[in-house]
This record gives sequence, C-alpha cells and structure tokens, in this order.
Amino acid sequence: MSLSHLFLGLLAISRTVFAQDSVTYTDPDNGITFQGYTNTSTDVTIGFVFPFAPDPNDEFIGEIVSPLTNKWIGVGLGGGMLDDLLLVAWPYEYTVVYSARYATSRTLPSPYEGPIIHTLPYTTINDTHWKWVFHCLNCTTWAGGGLDLTATSRLAWALSNTTVDDPSDPDSAFARHTRVGYFEEDFCAAQNPDYYMWALECYGRRG
Repeated sequence: MSLSHLFLGLLAISRTVFAQDSVTYTDPDNGITFQGYTNTSTDVTIGFVFPFAPDPNDEFIGEIVSPLTNKWIGVGLGGGMLDDLLLVAWPYEYTVVYSARYATSRTLPSPYEGPIIHTLPYTTINDTHWKWVFHCLNCTTWAGGGLDLTATSRLAWALSNTTVDDPSDPDSAFARHTRVGYFEEDFCAAQNPDYYMWALECYGRRG
C-alpha cells in the first residue's frame, strides 16, 4: 500500500468525525507542559508546546505517546493530507523512526525538506508503549500553508496496526490507516514562557 493512504479518508469522513478540544497537561516523565489531546479509544496522546511569543525559528516541542499495538502514527499539522506538513513516526528496536512528508495529490507523499527534527532524550519504548518527544524546527510554515499561532485550529491524526514496510527506513511505505480523526489545538494555550528552559534541558540531556 502507498503512503497516500495515510490520510486518504480524512476528507471523506470529515462530516462524521467530530474533533475534540485540546487540553493542557504536564507529562510526569519530562515535566513539560503540553497542549494536546488523548484519544481514549486508541490510548494515543499528541501534544505540543511553543515559544510564548512569535518566534523567528519557527519551532515547537511535540510528543506522541502510543501503545505498541499502534505500529505508526501520522499527524497532519494543517488538518488533512494535501498541501500539509505530515509528521509520521513509529517504534523501531530501541528508538523511534520519523519522517516529514508532503503531498500535492493523492499519491505517495514525498519526503519534505525544510523541517529539522531531533528526537529528544525523553523518548522511550517499554513493554507496552512508545513515546516520541521531539524538537521540530522550521515546522510551523510549509509550502502552501502554516499554523496560525493566534487561533485554535483543527489537526488530523491517523494510525495503523500494520507495521511499515521497512521500519528502519524513514522513507518507508505504509499500509492503509486503520483509524483516523481530528482534534482542535489551542495554539494560544500551547505557548509557554518556560519553552526555552525545557528545550535547553532536553538538549543538555542529549549532551
């Protein structure tokens, strides 16, 4: 199956899937306060935190927490698949493999140059769950779109219970998603004055 199936059903079912509002939460493992969403039926949490003021570095810290039964998860930062920055991740051995993608048609989204993504030390994999904590630079604008950090906007997510074709390869193809949905991210609430402190702590732990 091609990666184009990642978000293929998003527009088709948009009238029947209701987006949930994001909430503020603090991850007890890293102490970072995120604005995010937990889907209770899949036990997946997606969260973001941004600098408190508009930042020329175009950055955020994000995390995805998921049971191991979910073999990959994708997030559409613009709320869909087309002309949207897609972040896709999956567990592989003792780490998480990730890829930034972009598509202008319903074909395999191509690797997208521009975002600079670093996996942060609080990324973990245990017997039941995997957690990807990451710093994303050049990730709030992309060709044809971007995030409005003064508003609340709909984000899209998709996942599959089928392992990607080559888990070691960030450019691997995917099977069709098995679940898909949306949530409303409050980007004003996601801005935090402690952002740079958390970022420095994370990079210090990478040391």
